Amino acid sequence: MSHLAEEYAKSCGVKIGNPVLKPHYFPIMYDKYITIHNDKKVQSKEYNMWPDVIELLKSKLNDIKIIQIGSHGEERIEGVDDHVPTNSLKQCSYIINNSLGHVGIDSVPVHIASALDKPVVSIYAHTYADTCNPLWNKNSKFITIESDRGGRKPSFSLEEHPKTINFIKPEQIAQAVLDVLDINKTINHKTVYIGGKYMSNFVEVIPTIQTSVTAPLIDVRMDYAHNEQVLASILQRNEVEVTTKKPISENLIRSGRIKKIVYQADSFNQDFLKLLKSSAMPHVITCTSSKNLADERSKNFDTLINYLNLSDLIKTNRNKIDHKDPRSLKIKSNKKVVCGDKIYDSFFDLNDRKNLDHFFIDLDFFRVYSDSDE
Repeated sequence: MSHLAEEYAKSCGVKIGNPVLKPHYFPIMYDKYITIHNDKKVQSKEYNMWPDVIELLKSKLNDIKIIQIGSHGEERIEGVDDHVPTNSLKQCSYIINNSLGHVGIDSVPVHIASALDKPVVSIYAHTYADTCNPLWNKNSKFITIESDRGGRKPSFSLEEHPKTINFIKPEQIAQAVLDVLDINKTINHKTVYIGGKYMSNFVEVIPTIQTSVTAPLIDVRMDYAHNEQVLASILQRNEVEVTTKKPISENLIRSGRIKKIVYQADSFNQDFLKLLKSSAMPHVITCTSSKNLADERSKNFDTLINYLNLSDLIKTNRNKIDHKDPRSLKIKSNKKVVCGDKIYDSFFDLNDRKNLDHFFIDLDFFRVYSDSDE
Protein backbone atom coordinates (compact mmCIF):
# COMPACT_ATOMS: atom_id res chain seq x y z
CA MET A 1 0.00 0.00 0.00
CA SER A 2 1.07 3.59 -0.60
CA HIS A 3 2.39 5.71 2.22
CA LEU A 4 -0.14 8.25 3.50
CA ALA A 5 2.31 11.07 2.80
CA GLU A 6 2.50 9.97 -0.84
CA GLU A 7 -1.28 10.00 -1.13
CA TYR A 8 -1.46 13.46 0.43
CA ALA A 9 1.27 14.68 -1.94
CA LYS A 10 -0.61 13.35 -5.00
CA SER A 11 -3.85 14.99 -3.89
CA CYS A 12 -2.11 18.32 -3.33
CA GLY A 13 0.01 18.13 -6.49
CA VAL A 14 3.29 18.46 -4.60
CA LYS A 15 6.38 16.38 -3.88
CA ILE A 16 7.45 15.06 -0.49
CA GLY A 17 10.32 17.13 0.82
CA ASN A 18 12.43 17.08 3.96
CA PRO A 19 10.76 18.49 7.08
CA VAL A 20 12.25 21.62 8.59
CA LEU A 21 12.60 21.23 12.33
CA LYS A 22 13.77 23.93 14.72
CA PRO A 23 14.49 22.23 18.04
CA HIS A 24 14.22 24.42 21.13
CA TYR A 25 16.63 23.85 23.98
CA PHE A 26 15.35 21.64 26.77
CA PRO A 27 17.55 20.68 29.75
CA ILE A 28 18.44 17.01 29.69
CA MET A 29 20.94 15.60 32.19
CA TYR A 30 22.06 12.51 30.25
CA ASP A 31 24.78 12.19 27.61
CA LYS A 32 23.93 8.76 26.22
CA TYR A 33 20.29 7.81 25.96
CA ILE A 34 17.53 6.57 23.72
CA THR A 35 13.97 7.89 23.78
CA ILE A 36 10.79 5.87 24.12
CA HIS A 37 7.19 6.93 23.58
CA ASN A 38 3.80 5.39 24.31
CA ASP A 39 0.38 7.03 24.25
CA LYS A 40 -3.10 6.16 25.52
CA LYS A 41 -4.96 8.60 23.28
CA VAL A 42 -5.53 5.88 20.67
CA GLN A 43 -6.25 2.63 22.51
CA SER A 44 -5.31 0.37 19.58
CA LYS A 45 -1.85 2.00 19.31
CA GLU A 46 -0.91 1.74 22.98
CA TYR A 47 1.53 -1.09 23.68
CA ASN A 48 1.24 -2.56 27.17
CA MET A 49 4.47 -4.56 27.43
CA TRP A 50 7.03 -1.75 27.36
CA PRO A 51 8.18 -2.68 30.90
CA ASP A 52 9.11 -6.13 29.57
CA VAL A 53 10.98 -4.56 26.64
CA ILE A 54 12.86 -2.23 28.98
CA GLU A 55 13.79 -5.08 31.30
CA LEU A 56 15.30 -6.97 28.36
CA LEU A 57 17.21 -3.91 27.16
CA LYS A 58 18.65 -2.78 30.49
CA SER A 59 21.18 -5.63 30.67
CA LYS A 60 22.35 -4.97 27.09
CA LEU A 61 22.53 -1.16 26.90
CA ASN A 62 25.14 -0.78 29.67
CA ASP A 63 25.43 2.97 30.35
CA ILE A 64 22.79 4.04 27.79
CA LYS A 65 19.70 5.42 29.54
CA ILE A 66 16.08 5.01 28.46
CA ILE A 67 14.17 8.31 28.57
CA GLN A 68 10.42 8.50 28.11
CA ILE A 69 9.17 11.50 26.15
CA GLY A 70 5.67 12.78 25.46
CA SER A 71 3.11 15.19 26.82
CA HIS A 72 2.27 16.13 30.38
CA GLY A 73 -0.23 13.78 31.97
CA GLU A 74 0.99 10.65 30.21
CA GLU A 75 1.58 7.70 32.50
CA ARG A 76 5.19 6.85 33.30
CA ILE A 77 6.37 3.55 31.83
CA GLU A 78 7.69 1.23 34.50
CA GLY A 79 11.46 0.80 34.25
CA VAL A 80 12.44 3.96 32.34
CA ASP A 81 15.36 5.92 33.74
CA ASP A 82 13.47 9.19 33.46
CA HIS A 83 10.15 10.58 32.25
CA VAL A 84 10.59 13.95 30.54
CA PRO A 85 7.28 15.43 29.37
CA THR A 86 7.61 18.54 27.20
CA ASN A 87 5.39 21.52 26.36
CA SER A 88 6.04 21.55 22.62
CA LEU A 89 7.19 19.44 19.69
CA LYS A 90 10.22 21.73 19.38
CA GLN A 91 11.37 20.73 22.87
CA CYS A 92 10.63 17.09 22.03
CA SER A 93 12.73 17.50 18.86
CA TYR A 94 15.66 18.78 20.91
CA ILE A 95 15.60 15.71 23.18
CA ILE A 96 15.37 13.32 20.22
CA ASN A 97 18.09 15.18 18.31
CA ASN A 98 20.52 14.64 21.17
CA SER A 99 19.60 10.98 21.62
CA LEU A 100 21.16 7.84 20.13
CA GLY A 101 17.81 6.70 18.74
CA HIS A 102 14.09 6.33 19.30
CA VAL A 103 11.63 3.48 19.89
CA GLY A 104 7.88 3.81 20.13
CA ILE A 105 4.39 3.46 18.77
CA ASP A 106 3.25 5.03 15.50
CA SER A 107 3.20 8.69 16.53
CA VAL A 108 4.79 12.09 15.92
CA PRO A 109 8.09 11.33 17.73
CA VAL A 110 8.78 8.47 15.28
CA HIS A 111 8.62 10.88 12.36
CA ILE A 112 10.60 13.58 14.18
CA ALA A 113 13.35 11.02 14.80
CA SER A 114 13.28 9.99 11.14
CA ALA A 115 13.45 13.62 9.99
CA LEU A 116 16.48 14.08 12.27
CA ASP A 117 18.01 10.91 10.77
CA LYS A 118 18.07 9.07 14.08
CA PRO A 119 17.82 5.27 14.34
CA VAL A 120 14.15 4.35 14.77
CA VAL A 121 12.14 1.31 15.84
CA SER A 122 8.40 1.75 15.41
CA ILE A 123 5.55 -0.69 15.99
CA TYR A 124 2.21 -1.06 14.19
CA ALA A 125 -0.96 -3.11 14.45
CA HIS A 126 -4.26 -1.40 13.63
CA THR A 127 -2.94 -0.24 10.25
CA TYR A 128 -0.36 -1.40 7.69
CA ALA A 129 3.18 -0.32 8.61
CA ASP A 130 3.92 0.63 4.99
CA THR A 131 1.30 3.38 5.09
CA CYS A 132 2.95 5.38 7.88
CA ASN A 133 6.49 4.14 8.48
CA PRO A 134 9.49 6.53 8.85
CA LEU A 135 10.28 8.32 5.57
CA TRP A 136 13.45 10.32 6.02
CA ASN A 137 16.19 8.04 7.42
CA LYS A 138 19.25 8.32 5.15
CA ASN A 139 22.35 7.48 7.15
CA SER A 140 20.66 5.70 10.05
CA LYS A 141 18.71 2.48 10.32
CA PHE A 142 15.02 2.10 10.93
CA ILE A 143 13.03 -1.04 11.67
CA THR A 144 9.27 -1.30 11.58
CA ILE A 145 7.58 -4.14 13.43
CA GLU A 146 4.06 -5.05 12.43
CA SER A 147 1.84 -7.31 14.50
CA ASP A 148 0.80 -10.55 12.81
CA ARG A 149 -2.69 -9.78 14.19
CA GLY A 150 -3.36 -13.49 14.50
CA GLY A 151 -3.39 -13.79 10.71
CA ARG A 152 -6.04 -11.09 10.27
CA LYS A 153 -5.93 -7.82 8.33
CA PRO A 154 -5.65 -4.46 10.14
CA SER A 155 -8.81 -3.25 11.85
CA PHE A 156 -8.15 0.46 11.17
CA SER A 157 -10.05 0.96 14.41
CA LEU A 158 -9.21 3.35 17.22
CA GLU A 159 -10.14 0.64 19.72
CA GLU A 160 -9.56 -3.11 19.60
CA HIS A 161 -10.49 -6.04 21.85
CA PRO A 162 -8.11 -7.77 22.04
CA LYS A 163 -5.46 -5.23 21.10
CA THR A 164 -3.44 -6.74 18.27
CA ILE A 165 -0.44 -4.52 19.02
CA ASN A 166 0.05 -6.67 22.13
CA PHE A 167 0.64 -9.67 19.86
CA ILE A 168 4.14 -8.24 19.24
CA LYS A 169 6.62 -10.03 21.48
CA PRO A 170 8.83 -7.88 23.75
CA GLU A 171 12.03 -9.55 22.55
CA GLN A 172 11.26 -8.57 18.94
CA ILE A 173 11.28 -4.91 19.91
CA ALA A 174 14.30 -5.19 22.21
CA GLN A 175 16.39 -6.96 19.55
CA ALA A 176 15.39 -4.38 16.93
CA VAL A 177 16.59 -1.58 19.22
CA LEU A 178 19.98 -3.24 19.60
CA ASP A 179 20.17 -3.77 15.83
CA VAL A 180 19.47 -0.15 14.84
CA LEU A 181 22.00 1.03 17.44
CA ASP A 182 24.60 -1.39 16.00
CA ILE A 183 25.00 -3.08 19.38
CA ASN A 184 26.21 -6.57 18.57
CA LYS A 185 24.30 -8.43 21.27
CA THR A 186 21.54 -11.02 21.14
CA ILE A 187 18.37 -11.19 23.21
CA ASN A 188 18.25 -14.86 24.28
CA HIS A 189 14.64 -14.62 25.33
CA LYS A 190 11.75 -16.40 23.65
CA THR A 191 8.11 -15.76 24.44
CA VAL A 192 6.17 -19.01 24.24
CA TYR A 193 2.72 -17.67 25.06
CA ILE A 194 1.03 -14.39 26.00
CA GLY A 195 -2.26 -14.77 27.88
CA GLY A 196 -5.16 -12.49 27.05
CA LYS A 197 -5.26 -11.23 30.65
CA TYR A 198 -1.49 -10.87 31.08
CA MET A 199 -1.79 -7.08 31.38
CA SER A 200 -4.40 -7.31 34.16
CA ASN A 201 -3.02 -5.73 37.32
CA PHE A 202 -4.63 -7.02 40.49
CA VAL A 203 -3.97 -8.96 43.68
CA GLU A 204 -5.56 -12.21 44.81
CA VAL A 205 -5.50 -12.70 48.57
CA ILE A 206 -5.91 -16.10 50.22
CA PRO A 207 -7.24 -15.12 53.67
CA THR A 208 -5.37 -17.64 55.81
CA ILE A 209 -4.01 -15.14 58.34
CA GLN A 210 -4.23 -11.41 59.00
CA THR A 211 -2.57 -9.35 56.29
CA SER A 212 -1.92 -5.63 55.79
CA VAL A 213 -2.25 -5.80 52.00
CA THR A 214 -3.64 -2.75 50.20
CA ALA A 215 -4.19 -2.44 46.45
CA PRO A 216 -6.61 -0.78 44.01
CA LEU A 217 -7.90 -4.16 42.76
CA ILE A 218 -8.15 -7.09 45.16
CA ASP A 219 -9.95 -10.42 44.82
CA VAL A 220 -10.24 -12.22 48.16
CA ARG A 221 -10.23 -15.95 47.39
CA MET A 222 -12.57 -17.29 50.05
CA ASP A 223 -12.92 -20.42 47.90
CA TYR A 224 -9.36 -21.36 48.93
CA ALA A 225 -9.66 -20.36 52.60
CA HIS A 226 -13.01 -19.30 54.06
CA ASN A 227 -12.02 -16.91 56.84
CA GLU A 228 -14.51 -14.12 57.50
CA GLN A 229 -12.39 -12.58 60.25
CA VAL A 230 -9.52 -11.95 57.85
CA LEU A 231 -11.96 -10.77 55.16
CA ALA A 232 -13.43 -8.23 57.60
CA SER A 233 -9.93 -6.98 58.36
CA ILE A 234 -9.12 -6.58 54.65
CA LEU A 235 -12.40 -4.69 54.12
CA GLN A 236 -11.32 -2.07 56.65
CA ARG A 237 -8.57 -0.93 54.25
CA ASN A 238 -9.89 -1.92 50.81
CA GLU A 239 -12.95 -2.27 48.64
CA VAL A 240 -12.65 -5.75 47.15
CA GLU A 241 -14.16 -8.46 45.02
CA VAL A 242 -14.75 -11.83 46.67
CA THR A 243 -14.70 -15.31 45.15
CA THR A 244 -16.42 -17.87 47.35
CA LYS A 245 -17.97 -21.33 47.31
CA LYS A 246 -19.76 -20.87 50.65
CA PRO A 247 -22.25 -18.26 51.92
CA ILE A 248 -20.81 -15.11 53.51
CA SER A 249 -22.45 -13.42 56.49
CA GLU A 250 -25.01 -10.71 55.81
CA ASN A 251 -23.17 -8.00 57.74
CA LEU A 252 -20.16 -8.35 55.41
CA ILE A 253 -22.36 -8.42 52.31
CA ARG A 254 -24.12 -5.21 53.41
CA SER A 255 -20.91 -3.50 54.57
CA GLY A 256 -20.63 -1.57 51.31
CA ARG A 257 -16.99 -2.64 51.00
CA ILE A 258 -17.52 -5.61 48.67
CA LYS A 259 -17.79 -4.48 45.05
CA LYS A 260 -18.66 -7.86 43.54
CA ILE A 261 -19.25 -11.48 44.55
CA VAL A 262 -18.26 -14.46 42.42
CA TYR A 263 -20.18 -17.41 43.84
CA GLN A 264 -19.00 -20.67 42.30
CA ALA A 265 -19.99 -24.04 43.69
CA ASP A 266 -21.41 -27.44 42.78
CA SER A 267 -24.77 -26.37 44.24
CA PHE A 268 -26.06 -23.13 45.72
CA ASN A 269 -27.41 -22.02 49.07
CA GLN A 270 -30.84 -20.51 48.31
CA ASP A 271 -30.78 -18.09 51.26
CA PHE A 272 -27.42 -16.73 50.12
CA LEU A 273 -28.70 -16.26 46.56
CA LYS A 274 -31.67 -14.30 47.94
CA LEU A 275 -29.31 -12.18 50.02
CA LEU A 276 -27.19 -11.36 46.96
CA LYS A 277 -30.27 -10.34 44.97
CA SER A 278 -31.78 -8.24 47.78
CA SER A 279 -28.48 -6.45 48.40
CA ALA A 280 -28.32 -5.41 44.72
CA MET A 281 -24.64 -6.28 44.79
CA PRO A 282 -23.09 -7.16 41.41
CA HIS A 283 -22.56 -10.91 41.36
CA VAL A 284 -21.63 -13.80 39.08
CA ILE A 285 -23.05 -17.25 39.76
CA THR A 286 -21.10 -20.22 38.38
CA CYS A 287 -21.91 -23.90 38.71
CA THR A 288 -18.90 -26.22 38.76
CA SER A 289 -20.84 -29.49 38.50
CA SER A 290 -22.14 -30.80 35.17
CA LYS A 291 -24.46 -33.18 37.09
CA ASN A 292 -26.10 -30.37 39.07
CA LEU A 293 -26.16 -27.71 36.35
CA ALA A 294 -29.60 -28.44 34.90
CA ASP A 295 -31.19 -28.79 38.35
CA GLU A 296 -29.62 -25.55 39.63
CA ARG A 297 -30.76 -23.64 36.54
CA SER A 298 -34.25 -25.05 36.97
CA LYS A 299 -34.45 -24.09 40.67
CA ASN A 300 -33.04 -20.63 39.93
CA PHE A 301 -34.65 -19.93 36.56
CA ASP A 302 -34.61 -16.17 37.24
CA THR A 303 -30.82 -16.18 37.75
CA LEU A 304 -28.10 -16.40 35.13
CA ILE A 305 -26.02 -19.43 36.07
CA ASN A 306 -22.74 -19.92 34.23
CA TYR A 307 -20.88 -23.21 33.95
CA LEU A 308 -17.19 -23.77 34.63
CA ASN A 309 -15.51 -27.05 33.82
CA LEU A 310 -11.95 -26.85 35.10
CA SER A 311 -11.00 -30.14 33.43
CA ASP A 312 -11.99 -28.75 30.03
CA LEU A 313 -10.16 -25.48 30.73
CA ILE A 314 -6.98 -27.36 31.68
CA LYS A 315 -7.22 -29.55 28.58
CA THR A 316 -7.78 -26.55 26.29
CA ASN A 317 -4.86 -24.62 27.78
CA ARG A 318 -2.51 -27.60 27.57
CA ASN A 319 -2.91 -27.44 23.80
CA LYS A 320 -1.74 -23.81 23.80
CA ILE A 321 1.74 -24.64 25.13
CA ASP A 322 3.95 -26.54 22.72
CA HIS A 323 6.63 -27.59 25.18
CA LYS A 324 7.65 -30.96 26.61
CA ASP A 325 8.19 -29.71 30.17
CA PRO A 326 6.19 -26.59 31.16
CA ARG A 327 7.89 -26.67 34.58
CA SER A 328 11.16 -25.64 32.92
CA LEU A 329 9.54 -22.51 31.48
CA LYS A 330 9.51 -19.15 33.21
CA ILE A 331 6.41 -17.07 33.79
CA LYS A 332 5.62 -13.42 34.36
CA SER A 333 2.29 -12.23 35.62
CA ASN A 334 0.88 -8.85 36.57
CA LYS A 335 -1.50 -10.68 38.88
CA LYS A 336 0.01 -11.36 42.30
CA VAL A 337 -1.10 -13.93 44.87
CA VAL A 338 -0.77 -13.02 48.55
CA CYS A 339 -0.86 -15.83 51.08
CA GLY A 340 0.11 -14.98 54.62
CA ASP A 341 3.16 -12.72 54.51
CA LYS A 342 4.41 -13.99 51.15
CA ILE A 343 3.74 -12.82 47.57
CA TYR A 344 3.74 -15.16 44.58
CA ASP A 345 3.36 -14.70 40.82
CA SER A 346 0.75 -17.47 40.64
CA PHE A 347 -0.95 -20.34 42.47
CA PHE A 348 1.45 -22.53 40.52
CA ASP A 349 4.41 -20.88 42.30
CA LEU A 350 2.60 -20.87 45.64
CA ASN A 351 2.45 -24.67 45.42
CA ASP A 352 6.15 -24.97 44.48
CA ARG A 353 5.26 -25.73 40.86
CA LYS A 354 4.20 -29.25 41.82
CA ASN A 355 0.72 -29.22 40.31
CA LEU A 356 0.68 -28.44 36.58
CA ASP A 357 -3.10 -28.01 36.71
CA HIS A 358 -2.56 -24.70 38.52
CA PHE A 359 -0.27 -23.58 35.69
CA PHE A 360 -2.91 -24.23 33.04
CA ILE A 361 -5.83 -22.84 35.09
CA ASP A 362 -4.05 -19.46 35.35
CA LEU A 363 -2.42 -19.57 31.89
CA ASP A 364 -4.48 -16.63 30.62
CA PHE A 365 -2.72 -14.36 33.15
CA PHE A 366 0.82 -15.37 32.13
CA ARG A 367 3.50 -14.46 29.67
CA VAL A 368 5.35 -17.75 29.37
CA TYR A 369 8.95 -17.64 28.14
CA SER A 370 12.38 -19.24 28.10
CA ASP A 371 15.59 -17.31 28.63
CA SER A 372 19.11 -18.71 28.62
CA ASP A 373 20.49 -15.41 30.00
CA GLU A 374 18.64 -15.72 33.32
